[in-house]
Amino acid sequence: MNWFGRAEYRGKRRWRRVLCAVPVGIGVLLGPVHGGTAEGQGSSADDPPPALPALQVVVLVDESGSIQEADLVREKEAARTIVFSALAPGSQVSVVGFASTGEQGRSAVDVVCPPTVLDGAQARDTLAGCVGNLRKRTDQEGSGTDHVLALRQAREYVKAGGPEKKIVFLLTDGKLDVSDSPNWGEPSQRNQAAAAALPGVLGELEQAGAQVWPLGFGAVDQAALRGFAKGKSCTPAAADPHESVVPNAAELTQAVSEAFSSAGCIKFGAKDTGSVPKGGSTDLHVSVPAAASDASIVVYKRDPRVQVEYRAPGASKPAPEQGGSAFELAGQATETESLRITDPEPGEWTIRLSSADVAADDVAATVVYQAAVRANISGPPQPAAGQSVEVAMQIWARGKAVIDKDALAGLSFVTTLTGSSNFPPQRVTLTDPDGDGTFTGSFTVPADATGDLTFTGQVSGIGVGGDTRVFRAAVQREAPKVRARFLFDTNRATASPGDAVTGKVSVSNDSGSPARLLVQLAEPTPGTQLTVDDAEVEAGTGTSETPFTLRFGDGSSLGVHGAKLRLVEADDPSAVVAERLFSTEVVARPGVVERFLWLWIPVVVLLLGFLGWLLIRSQANSRSARVRGLRAQLWRGGFTTSDVVPRDPESKVFGFVLHEDFTGLQLHQAGPGEPGAYEVRRAGRGVALTAPGGRPVVLALGERHEIGPDLAVEVLDERGVVGGPPDPFSPGSVGPPPGEPFATTSPPTATAGPGDFHTDPHNPFD
Repeated sequence: MNWFGRAEYRGKRRWRRVLCAVPVGIGVLLGPVHGGTAEGQGSSADDPPPALPALQVVVLVDESGSIQEADLVREKEAARTIVFSALAPGSQVSVVGFASTGEQGRSAVDVVCPPTVLDGAQARDTLAGCVGNLRKRTDQEGSGTDHVLALRQAREYVKAGGPEKKIVFLLTDGKLDVSDSPNWGEPSQRNQAAAAALPGVLGELEQAGAQVWPLGFGAVDQAALRGFAKGKSCTPAAADPHESVVPNAAELTQAVSEAFSSAGCIKFGAKDTGSVPKGGSTDLHVSVPAAASDASIVVYKRDPRVQVEYRAPGASKPAPEQGGSAFELAGQATETESLRITDPEPGEWTIRLSSADVAADDVAATVVYQAAVRANISGPPQPAAGQSVEVAMQIWARGKAVIDKDALAGLSFVTTLTGSSNFPPQRVTLTDPDGDGTFTGSFTVPADATGDLTFTGQVSGIGVGGDTRVFRAAVQREAPKVRARFLFDTNRATASPGDAVTGKVSVSNDSGSPARLLVQLAEPTPGTQLTVDDAEVEAGTGTSETPFTLRFGDGSSLGVHGAKLRLVEADDPSAVVAERLFSTEVVARPGVVERFLWLWIPVVVLLLGFLGWLLIRSQANSRSARVRGLRAQLWRGGFTTSDVVPRDPESKVFGFVLHEDFTGLQLHQAGPGEPGAYEVRRAGRGVALTAPGGRPVVLALGERHEIGPDLAVEVLDERGVVGGPPDPFSPGSVGPPPGEPFATTSPPTATAGPGDFHTDPHNPFD
């Protein structure tokens, strides 16, 4: 994924460790950034914001007779991609066509776009337009391929000055061929003469610091093309200039994108493709990462008549009304156009292509972006000769420390140690084994070193503008008498506005007398309200520890912040004894739920357990109340004359009626709502029998209940007859509370007929 694709603000949230292996350390947290070098141990409040380093780019485009019209279209597309991808203001771009001199003596080079400084939308639009002047040369004009004169033209531009970072792209489909160019001497020796001149001009370009990227398509001599590559890429994390050969010009734009990424540390996003129907439209999408300070959306619309609209994530209006702080539209009258955005809105952008007059196939869009970064470097202020010391670096983008592990993947942090005593330079690549955003490396000061030391730190990588920082120190003449370091009591993951963080100052005093020191805060991140309590440190001889407290003010802004904690001599604050560089994340104060999460979790567990118990109990009660297994019997004269089982065993009500036929009274299952029905319900360890229009009477299982002269009903259960009176208040019981008229649990003493069950019209089981 893109290294800015993840939010770099989340990071690994913890206090920074001590940055130097030795007890003393000093750092530069915020220094001036100009895409170049910053020096010194302090920083100024007037420092300009980080900026992308400008590029000087020369594009050499093959116009020889072997070029097909389709190839020329792709060459123009590739050239415009380069124009639109040079994001840094102040960059300079030239586009030069080349072929050969020819018998008519025409120049082998055709400067279609002279060096143009990208100082606004008009400059980019002019370059996009003049690229359209590239054309295929005729035999009379010179249709060969003179790479030497093309590279000489690039050399003249490079040596004339301009931005420090210089890149030459050579787009060609053929071998060196100057057989029709009289300026190279006799016809039989022309190609050999030109080939002999190639190493010289390439050497001059390399000496001027230029990268040369040869990009071939079609029938190309790859071995010959490889010889054109010169220079070093923008970062050790990327491949150095090398030949790239694609089967045809259709793939040339991708090859150019990959080369420009390594050459200029520019990141190209994924390409989205589609087709535009005549009289219709299509939407393409590209993603802009959160840390990108500058971006360019490049749209390959294939036909100038296709219209393009750009809309930022969640925007109600299209750019340039919404989506960034500044916009530059260019190339709208060509087959390829772009929208350059300063401080782009991060997220997924929608690009709508529409056409009323023409259909466009294979349209595409991509996003090109970089982050302007600020680096900081810290190291020992006065190391001793022969001492092993540690140097640390961090980077910031868009005003925030970049501490996310994935965001930093692929970046290169390199520091070089030199000194005034002219010892051999030491070069170390810094690493981040803890994944906390602080890259460290160890140096050993030469045993014979004296005078000044210079630590030069460089950060580079695809997707960042890069930065160089210089930290100066001096070799101490003798070991310091007072040494100290800062220790935090706990590694706090985060801090909220109003929080206090405690720590200790550990001091080793070999001076023979007490030392009076002060704890100071230096260069906090803008928006951080940070103070220190217990700032005075009285250190007696020997080793001692003194507590201190850092407090984040209630008005501290949220986000990743950093500062320097400094220990100085009270009588001379310029004398620094120790320093610690740290960064942490200030987050909103947690609410009641978050603060008492330790209590809520067991409460919720208990509540869920109780609810589960209630559910199980309810289900058990529901099952125990079902009439499955019940059977009603009719008794007459001491004999059973009839019996019946429930119509629906899963129901909670068992209904039956008395029906007389030629054999006498019989029990039958009652239909739904049938009048004159008796109802039976389970009631604890017994049953409740309700006569038509009467009140329920609770019976023990197997107990007979008289319903008329010489008639009785008995209810049995397949589960077995349980003796003893039922418990009217057990689960499933329908018995009444004490004092109710039907609270009895024993059989009635008087015979009850059907007409005796009308004292209470309300049936509690309905």
